[in-house]
Amino acid sequence: MIGGIVGNFIGLEFESTTIKTYNLLELTSAKSAISSHSLMLASTADALMNDLDFSECFMKWGQQNTVTNFDDATEFWLLQGDINYMQESTGSGAAIRAGVIGMLDIPLFQILELAAESCRSTHNSDEAVFSVQAVCYVVYGVRQKKSVDEIYAYLLANFNYERPKDHIELQQNLKINGDAKNVVLAAIYIALSTKNWEDSIRSTIYYFGGYNTNSIMCIASLIKSQACSVSERYKQQTKRWLFKNHQPVLQMIEEFEHKRWMCKLPF
Repeated sequence: MIGGIVGNFIGLEFESTTIKTYNLLELTSAKSAISSHSLMLASTADALMNDLDFSECFMKWGQQNTVTNFDDATEFWLLQGDINYMQESTGSGAAIRAGVIGMLDIPLFQILELAAESCRSTHNSDEAVFSVQAVCYVVYGVRQKKSVDEIYAYLLANFNYERPKDHIELQQNLKINGDAKNVVLAAIYIALSTKNWEDSIRSTIYYFGGYNTNSIMCIASLIKSQACSVSERYKQQTKRWLFKNHQPVLQMIEEFEHKRWMCKLPF
């Protein structure tokens, strides 16, 4: 979970810039902050840990939120004030918040069912559901130490997600269409092709600066953190910011880690 939130904390600043470089001395600055990506990731964790309805948690966290930059579909859904309302969208918002489901120590079919369930309220479309399931599968696959070839073979067979040739192909697709499939494919490419966590962050800026950078980084960082340690330095910077500015998210991170260790929950 912390991987996605640190990725969001770093990535938000690059969402509104066209910076494309690998060699930044510092990945964070005084402008670094979380967005609604972290808020909704925390709400998903809340639903899982406390056996709550996804829609109820999304509404609760969304209405209490002080972070205003929701994706369009989630914002419109929140404005309805009705947890039974279903919003159709092909955007990537549901995929960004769902990665934590892939960390559950349960059979894959149950992970995929939960992933689809988490998507429906705000992003009720086949493209969005496939993107959510793809992210959760890759998180699961990395944790199960599946090979890159195995993961891409599953994505192609089950979601028609073809393995990209290179980052240039992904950039071109994102220029045409920034919907869920292309954002998720870019994030998976980064997570599976980089050598460690910081490499995944820097490569996102270098390859996809100006192309849904924050969304891609949030997903890629969460996936990469299943196999590689998140930088302790950036982790602590993120937690300090959360302590000062958004304690509910920090509390959910700590609760998630604590319950996983103390209560042996299936995370």
